[in-house]
Amino acid sequence: MTRRGAVTPVATLATGLAVALLAACTAPVAVPWDERKPALTGTLWRWTETLMSDARRTRPAAPERYTLDFLPGGTARVRADCNTGSGRYETGADHQLTLARMAVTQAACLPGSLGDTYLRDLAGVSGYRFAGDELVLMLGQEQGTMRFVPLKR
Repeated sequence: MTRRGAVTPVATLATGLAVALLAACTAPVAVPWDERKPALTGTLWRWTETLMSDARRTRPAAPERYTLDFLPGGTARVRADCNTGSGRYETGADHQLTLARMAVTQAACLPGSLGDTYLRDLAGVSGYRFAGDELVLMLGQEQGTMRFVPLKR
């Protein structure tokens, strides 16, 4: 028989479990992703510029006409000025990215189009990273970078 007000081992265990459960419910939960960070898939990316290692810079006059969309199944869709297309992509360790040859329409865009330049640069992509909300595609052999921002849908 226990005295009234005495602490028993069962009561101590119950109190400890209650405290642990309460702490677990109020502690922040670590998740394997950060919802605020951009992701390669699920975003329509708008090309803003390419900066080559020799300091040459290419900026489209109408960036919304140059987009890139990575679909979850490994397909990439592209708009290159007046042409559209798609192809396969693969990601690897350390943010490696390979874009396979794109099947693209062959419409004749207006003079001054950067469609061919844009597609040529995409074919040379070897990796990616994020700089804030921007997607930065690295060109192979450290030739330069292509920069993209999310296009508001």
